[in-house]
Amino acid sequence: MKTKRWIIMMLTMVCVASSAQHKRSDLLLKFQERHVDIAPFFEDFPYSQFSLSEDGEKLFFFKTSEQNKLQWLDITKEKDFSKATDAVDLDFSKRNCWQPIYNEKDGCVYWIGDERNEEIINIYRCNLLAPGVEKLTDVPYIYAWDFSPDRTRIAYVARLAQNEKRLDELRMLDLRTGRDTLVCQDKPDFRYTWGDISWQPQGKGLMLLALKDADRTYANIIYVDTETKQTTVLTDPSKPGSYAGTSVMERWFSDDVCFFFSDQDGYKNLYRFDRRTMKTEQVTRFTSDIDDARFVTVGKKKYLFLLQSNPVETSLMLMDIATGKILYKHSSDLSLSIGAVQGDRVRLLANAASVVFRIIDARVGQKEMVLSEVLELSDELNARLIHSDVERLSIPTFDVDPNTGKTRTLHAYLYKPKHPLPEGKELLMIESFYGGDNRYNAEYQILNAAGITVLSPSPRGSTGFGRDFAAMNDKDLGGNEILDIIYCASYISEKRNIPSERIGVFGMSHGGYATMRLLTFPGEVNGHKGSFRFGFGIETAGFCDIIYQHTHSNIPDWTMLEAGDPQKEAARLIERSPLYHAANLTGPLLLLHGNHDNRVHVEGSRLMHRMLTHLKLPHRYVEFEGLGHGIKGIDNNRRFYRECFRFLDDVIRHDSSLYLWDAVW
Repeated sequence: MKTKRWIIMMLTMVCVASSAQHKRSDLLLKFQERHVDIAPFFEDFPYSQFSLSEDGEKLFFFKTSEQNKLQWLDITKEKDFSKATDAVDLDFSKRNCWQPIYNEKDGCVYWIGDERNEEIINIYRCNLLAPGVEKLTDVPYIYAWDFSPDRTRIAYVARLAQNEKRLDELRMLDLRTGRDTLVCQDKPDFRYTWGDISWQPQGKGLMLLALKDADRTYANIIYVDTETKQTTVLTDPSKPGSYAGTSVMERWFSDDVCFFFSDQDGYKNLYRFDRRTMKTEQVTRFTSDIDDARFVTVGKKKYLFLLQSNPVETSLMLMDIATGKILYKHSSDLSLSIGAVQGDRVRLLANAASVVFRIIDARVGQKEMVLSEVLELSDELNARLIHSDVERLSIPTFDVDPNTGKTRTLHAYLYKPKHPLPEGKELLMIESFYGGDNRYNAEYQILNAAGITVLSPSPRGSTGFGRDFAAMNDKDLGGNEILDIIYCASYISEKRNIPSERIGVFGMSHGGYATMRLLTFPGEVNGHKGSFRFGFGIETAGFCDIIYQHTHSNIPDWTMLEAGDPQKEAARLIERSPLYHAANLTGPLLLLHGNHDNRVHVEGSRLMHRMLTHLKLPHRYVEFEGLGHGIKGIDNNRRFYRECFRFLDDVIRHDSSLYLWDAVW
């Protein structure tokens, strides 16, 4: 569903940028004895975060240049991205824009976002013919939102406070009159949360997500009657269900029947709800997650088009709604998402580890589907944007998988540069968290262009392998998932014959924390020992003190899920915090952070900087003025990579005595 896609985009650093006004020499960075040309990522294809209008004709995306611009292109008339038009006259390097959606009813683009990269999230809109901006709500934070079927109203969930003072409201905004009305408030036993909202076709009810007792491991679907204000829980509140595996379908099958997703049986499966009987039944029983589903019409009959994906492949299926039978299945090695559906045509957005971007049409028949390319980048452009050969790996870790009775293996992709650094100077960098996806990653490709090998593993806690695997790091932040990366590092060091001093770790947000944890790991956790002397680390927007993160973040419930209760388990959370193990630092650390970050406060990196300065241990701290949670804008991206390569140059120059440096950079 689109929520999952946007969470992934929000938690993954976007390092694709552009500038037609900069000379290419400004984008030619020096590293070792080579020049790393990052201009293709900044000039040739500076586009990211793609979405389609409902009819599949308008493509929306971000272009990062001197300013980050939300742009659009009518792909029925033009496929040259350089001919795109700005949707609004705003610079989104200085503010957030999440989930832009085009409303064909009024010709406006709507999004949730802020004005200073501080994540005070509200609803905004602009008309494509008049690129001004209008702010439609004024609340501290919006969790969920979506249009009514006739596109004249928006239902949204406003978070007005956090933690023990929490108060959430389900509200309804009339786009014609501007009237904003309260539907109802949540209750302590079922708290509203992030996700999509599904409208009953006549506006008689709304489906959305709620957490039982504010616990992210008990995500439920609820139905709110807009007339009586009565709330009905549609899932079994006694069963665990992950937040990532629970979602609603935007469109109803009929006035009374709709479908939703839950992973209460261990995998994200499809359920049916009938408001006449107020009963729910499970429709599918797959043992891998459904990613998305939409209704298609073949002839005069409705079917369900299902998308099932994991980090290796995507399956496209057609289901008979009446019988629940899968009529046929098509597999693809691309990562696919549904962009738009019109009748029997499903327009898909595609990419992969070695595929930058495509648009594909699936013409759905009763017995088969026919796939065709709608938009694809040229071979010449792909060659400038892809600098690696990708190999899939299965890496053994430290424990036994109870499902197989054998040593657990972890999925990973190895990005091998086409022109690696010379023997004796090889560098290998491991993504500390949020790795293993079969998606194009510009940051990996830029590192590959510099000759650096990248390992992108999926440690426990990663999505794509079912609820139980994704939940294996719940309440265990800094625990077994850290051992997973240590075992991956040992494996790849031996496989590639690269010593530990030339193997580093990097990551953003949770990955930034994991990077610092790995470089300062005390050697044992949960009764398991693990050791790997990482040569260096690069962390972006991470936190080094779990309790400080909880009390200074705009998403404290994340800490409760991942780490545990800071009040009840303070000693354990302190023990898992890199700040208090800084003296163990195995190699130089680069810290990068935006000073407007409200998700992970900038002190998350400043505290480690001050501690390492006190200990006189090798590190460098770089702060980005005005940035929130991530790196945005051409100047910031150029600075980011320049600092990374300068840091790595110093790592290589001091290769023989990393830990003995007595100078703070």
